[in-house]
Amino acid sequence: MNKIKKAKRENRVIMSVLFVLFCIYAATLLLPLIWMFINSFKHDNNEFFYDQWKFTSFTLNNYKLLFTGDNNVIGMLINSLILSLSIPTVSAFFSLCAGHAVASFDYKLKGIVYFIFLMPMFVSVAGTTPYVYKLLNDIGLLDTHIGLILMACGVSGFGFLMYYSVFKNISRTYSEAAMIDGAGYWRTFLQILVPQAKNLIAAQWVMGFIGTWNDFSGPYLFLNSYPTLGVGVKEISDNVDKGGSYPELFANIILMMIPMLVLYFAFQKKIMTVSLGGGIKG
Repeated sequence: MNKIKKAKRENRVIMSVLFVLFCIYAATLLLPLIWMFINSFKHDNNEFFYDQWKFTSFTLNNYKLLFTGDNNVIGMLINSLILSLSIPTVSAFFSLCAGHAVASFDYKLKGIVYFIFLMPMFVSVAGTTPYVYKLLNDIGLLDTHIGLILMACGVSGFGFLMYYSVFKNISRTYSEAAMIDGAGYWRTFLQILVPQAKNLIAAQWVMGFIGTWNDFSGPYLFLNSYPTLGVGVKEISDNVDKGGSYPELFANIILMMIPMLVLYFAFQKKIMTVSLGGGIKG
């Protein structure tokens, strides 16, 4: 009995220490955001450098300038939304198809196909950027939304592995029963199998949206005529070094963060707990 009480006391001490450490870690993440939010409402750099933690005055002018100034934030916002909605969708669809094709069917060279889809996890593809740039330029899709979206059709190693694991653990009884009832391959795939992976799909899609929304290098290299908010933040940041306004830069960053925060609070359970629903009990 004494050993149990001692173990409980030790666990409480450990949990208390971990709680304090995580609170400190959370503070290191929140304080810079609060600091940036406060300073986004200041008039100019002079007020910003005078006192960075107080509301000496309050103005919404920095946010108004984002939509009425020369930065074309509305166009950047539209471009960011187009890419952030389409790229995760296209990527999820092709990853689903690849994972299902490898996991649910038996054929020769299946092991080789599986290994090929996993290659992006082991081999760096950063060196292929010049060839991708040249390819898009040769086929006339450079500097277009379609070209950047088509780049998402390639099945990534991690995404394929996740969906492969999902379909590998789904009983083939589902597919067989649907086939007996007259369903074809596509109907079985879309109506029977895909819904069972909906939690994973939702979590992967949200993470893909956030990744695309924050992406700078892709739009900067392949979409020069249609800058996104990520590129806009970089441009405003460069102007700050030439006498631009820090509060305006902070307002742009806050605007860029809003969709991500909304998505996270709306889908945090799916992101944190990616669970699969049951089906046939063995």
